[in-house]
Amino acid sequence: MEINVNFTALWAAAKKMGDGKATFSYKANTYNAFESEKTILRRDITLEDVDSHGGLLEVDGNQVLLYIEDHSFRVQDVITGNKEGNKYHIADCSKLGEMRKKHRFDRYVVTNDVSGIFPVSGKESDSQLLVEGEAELHVCKLCLGFLNYRSYKSDRTNVFKQFTLDEFFSHYSTLFNSFPKTIADKRGGYADDWETVSLNYRSKKNFCCEACHVDLSSYQHLLHTHHVNGVKRDNVASNLRALCIDCHRKEPLHEHMRVRSNEVHTINKLRRSQSILSSQDWDDALAFADTSYHGLLDLYRNKNMAVPEIGYDVTDEDDAVVATAELAWPKSKRAIIHQSADIPSLEKAGWVVKMLGDALSEAHELKQR
Repeated sequence: MEINVNFTALWAAAKKMGDGKATFSYKANTYNAFESEKTILRRDITLEDVDSHGGLLEVDGNQVLLYIEDHSFRVQDVITGNKEGNKYHIADCSKLGEMRKKHRFDRYVVTNDVSGIFPVSGKESDSQLLVEGEAELHVCKLCLGFLNYRSYKSDRTNVFKQFTLDEFFSHYSTLFNSFPKTIADKRGGYADDWETVSLNYRSKKNFCCEACHVDLSSYQHLLHTHHVNGVKRDNVASNLRALCIDCHRKEPLHEHMRVRSNEVHTINKLRRSQSILSSQDWDDALAFADTSYHGLLDLYRNKNMAVPEIGYDVTDEDDAVVATAELAWPKSKRAIIHQSADIPSLEKAGWVVKMLGDALSEAHELKQR
């Protein structure tokens, strides 16, 4: 028997209540899509071929490190680990500046390999034959000091011992548009239903960061679900925490995370509009600032300078936003910025502007006076 059901009356009643359509957007809780750069390895590079960006080393827009491959007669001992090899440079430190002044034209290797193991070469002392191999090299301490990486000035031994290239490149990821292929995360993958679990958990938290409390309901892709114990398949509620990508990247053992500068700007704009950035406190400044600027902030704090505004929108006389400063002191119209293209418009507005590398150099010079 065929049964015919007429829903005309029901649909008519539903239309009186509204169309029932809702705007819905969803983006999975995945890490940000950077351009993953292939491993760079170029030999016979001089210092003239290397640029400085924010005090870091750059070749063709890519963050790199450089070192001297030639270890002469030490090479065999360096390969076996019996002797330390040449240090690799991660910043435009005083040693590189000295080499330039002396017109030293040593041949360097530039690379973005984050393994810490590098090609080395030299000669066998007796036979004079070429010896090639790989060796673990260590970071230049002058570079760490120039950047004041992870407050190196006040904790030299631990910062040097715990230094990893993977974490270092992540620390400054906002300054570059690409990053090197990273060491694989060995803690295991996510559960098959992770995207659903993550969305449900963040929804229960009203898409607010549980660390800084910024409301990201309009930018849900900037909110991640963090595993407290680091085990990605342990999805019990007590092991989950909703964190904005800025707070998430600052968690321990999260050196694999990369964040773009415009994403940090968006989060800080929201923090400011939601009165989260209103505090004039050094701890808050370090908590909310892009990690690329932490070394500079630590130097400023130790010099008893005024606490800067973080992610500050500089406006002109018509209240139009001219640029967003990473760090700003509005009363004295001083700012540290990310993009050199913003300098002319900011200077026209009467601001004194510096890039990160110049600001670091100035901070070290002032400390010596």
